[in-house]
Amino acid sequence: MKKLSVLWFAAIMTLPSFVTAQQKNYGHNDQGRPGFGMAQNGQVIGKVIDQASNKGVGFATVGVMHAKDSSVVTGVLSQENGDFSIAQLAAGKYILKINFVGYAPVYKDFSLTPQSMSRDLGNFKISPSTAMLKTVNVTANKPAYTMQLDKKVFDVSKSLTSVGGDATDVLKQVPGVNVDIDGNVSLRNGSPTIYVDGKTTPLTLDEIPAEDIARIEVITNPSSKYDASGQSGIINIILKKNRKPGINGMLRAGADTRGGNNFGGNVSVYQNPFNLTLSYFRHERNSPETTDLTRENLFNNTFLDQHSVGKNNGSFQMGRLGLDYFLDNRNTISFEGGLGGGGFNTSQSVLSNYMNNGKTIDSTGQSQTVSSRQFRFLSGDLSYKHNFQKEGHTLTADMSLRKFHTPVTIGSVNTQYFDNSGKPMPGIVSQQTQSAGNGNYFSGQVDYVNPLTDKSKLEAGLKTTISHSSNTYNLYFLNDSGEYIYNPQLSTDYNSVESVYAGYVQYADQLGKFSYQLGLRGEDYVYSGSIPNQGLTFKPESDKLGLYPSAYLTYKFSDYDQLQFNYTRRVDRPRFWQRFPFINYSNPLALTRGNPDLKPEYTNSFELNYNKILGQTNFMVSLYFRNTNNMITNYTEPYNHSADTTISYAINAHSNNVYGGEFTVQTQFTNWWNVTGDFNLFQTNINANVKSQDFSNSRFSWFGKVTSDMKLPADFSLQLQGNYNAPVPTPQGTTKEFGYVDVGIKKSFFKKKNLTATLTMADIFNTREREFDYTIPNVFVQNSIEKRASRMLRLNISYTFGKQNFQLFKRMANKSQQGAQQGGQDMQQGGQD
Repeated sequence: MKKLSVLWFAAIMTLPSFVTAQQKNYGHNDQGRPGFGMAQNGQVIGKVIDQASNKGVGFATVGVMHAKDSSVVTGVLSQENGDFSIAQLAAGKYILKINFVGYAPVYKDFSLTPQSMSRDLGNFKISPSTAMLKTVNVTANKPAYTMQLDKKVFDVSKSLTSVGGDATDVLKQVPGVNVDIDGNVSLRNGSPTIYVDGKTTPLTLDEIPAEDIARIEVITNPSSKYDASGQSGIINIILKKNRKPGINGMLRAGADTRGGNNFGGNVSVYQNPFNLTLSYFRHERNSPETTDLTRENLFNNTFLDQHSVGKNNGSFQMGRLGLDYFLDNRNTISFEGGLGGGGFNTSQSVLSNYMNNGKTIDSTGQSQTVSSRQFRFLSGDLSYKHNFQKEGHTLTADMSLRKFHTPVTIGSVNTQYFDNSGKPMPGIVSQQTQSAGNGNYFSGQVDYVNPLTDKSKLEAGLKTTISHSSNTYNLYFLNDSGEYIYNPQLSTDYNSVESVYAGYVQYADQLGKFSYQLGLRGEDYVYSGSIPNQGLTFKPESDKLGLYPSAYLTYKFSDYDQLQFNYTRRVDRPRFWQRFPFINYSNPLALTRGNPDLKPEYTNSFELNYNKILGQTNFMVSLYFRNTNNMITNYTEPYNHSADTTISYAINAHSNNVYGGEFTVQTQFTNWWNVTGDFNLFQTNINANVKSQDFSNSRFSWFGKVTSDMKLPADFSLQLQGNYNAPVPTPQGTTKEFGYVDVGIKKSFFKKKNLTATLTMADIFNTREREFDYTIPNVFVQNSIEKRASRMLRLNISYTFGKQNFQLFKRMANKSQQGAQQGGQDMQQGGQD
């Protein structure tokens, strides 16, 4: 297996250089056109405009073909305002082609010469094709959510309620996605894998500014091309990248009614062959929270009533640098680096009332917990892309490095007990914790795509990921002399190494209206953990080579009426913190710990999707079934046979079967109002047995969300968004229902609308909370309600600057030509003298 890993790593590192080396010796290709040794610094610009509304058309396909044989050279998508720019063109004759769904294509001949390598082709007005006039109406308000059979895409620029927030605020709006009060994300009631720009990230979701996000891609049943991890698919967060020529940027700042604030900005310099982007963001937040817990101890008929008040205050900052270098129109090298960190102070006060069978207080406990945490991270991504002469024929290679560092974090827990008269009892229990951690993550990947024909395609790739983490946790007790004494039995250090060596191949073809895609991914997963101070090692028996097939079958009744069935096998591996075997004493009555023997869970996922577009309404139905074995879930039990103290940790249940249907509809009522609704109904059947106790549970549940977007007069925009989640079963009880409503309004200023003010109110009715019912037969029945301050008013102001057109380049080109002409005149004059 080590030899295989070395081969994979070597292939990842050498393929890009091999392709580049193969291209360096060619000055002309086999058709006589300039090759990679020739200058490729030409550029054309223009704008796509809808003929009916006279407004820019975004996301139109703009392609460039050779005039000689109509072979494809390159292509781009128009920006949201219709502008487009195509660079890296050699001198020659070309044909420009503009395509947009439902519109007639537009063609234009043009040429570039050594004397004129930069051209403004002007505006291109497009109109609906005759065949589509009956079913497609031109609208000025582009929907935020687009649906396809293989994925759904959420345009964050249309989101108002998330402005000034973070990625969790954005994901709350995405159909099919749920975010709880702790920021945990679920997709169709399962755990997805979350990427940023297709890669893992050192950031938590609340550390990614909403304004830095361009769009969210949701892939509920990913093909073999993607990592097999994630019970219910992939959520890919795509960050913004500048593609405008010249110097452009944005400044933003905001504040909220909880005392939090944020500010940041970015600037981009794009001039062929470089595209440089710099950005910085900082935010401070204040997050108070409360928890109310009631417990009935069944074996001795006593009761516990607990109330806690906590606060989490801190700041986070991050800087990013991105650089694209266009070697020529077929080869691009990109680098992106990030540096950031922050610090958070947490405090919690817990009041516990211990009551007898008559619910009269016997004693009371008062605990105070304080901790301070710092963290730092560093990330770097290097990628290379080569476009072969045939359209869609590409080779890409990526390398990523992530480094994490958490300095020593000190926390303290002090508990004082009182008798039933309120008199302090002798002795104060005082604890101090010291923890620290480091982590490194590396990944290398090569992907190859070859369209064998105009209907078939072959894809293959290799990927290696290696991550290492080390953590220490030391516990100290205060003795009678006032000194903190180290407790080796409750202290630990833990190291882990996790590696995945993967390869995939998939083939797609089309036969008339029927198309299919078959794929197979292999992943060799290796995990090991150790506790050096105890001489213990952990290596789960389930570590082995896994095969993860995928199959997609699609029947296209028309471009607006399609049916698809797909199947994938996936794996969800335990997170590091779920395996870390230390006990967290921050709440003395509700302890938590990791489980080093936790095994991965495996899921067989089936979907049947139907997508129908009728006029201005897009409708999708998804019927799905997931069978998960070794399901990872939380389990709570009494700690050391105590009636008042519990400990929670992750376990492997036997299985979990989920089947249901998701119904998503998006309709454009007018050219200024569109609505998106998503409703998910599902049945959950959990089969769990822990320590000879049966914790099986089943329940029918549902959740839904509706988003209304309106463009109002005077450059106002209004967005309303509502969510509701019905009760969901767990192995030991039920997560109760909850719902909330957010609203946002935006006003644009100035002729260019480059100054905007956005006012949002999160959780208008203050109903966002989390409530659990827990039961352990013959031990206790427990209910807890966790509430974080969720109702908040937030104001954000942003200002964009820079050239919104191409006059900068045109002036530079004119100056260059004038300089050349002046130089020629000077030489001529000098010769005459």
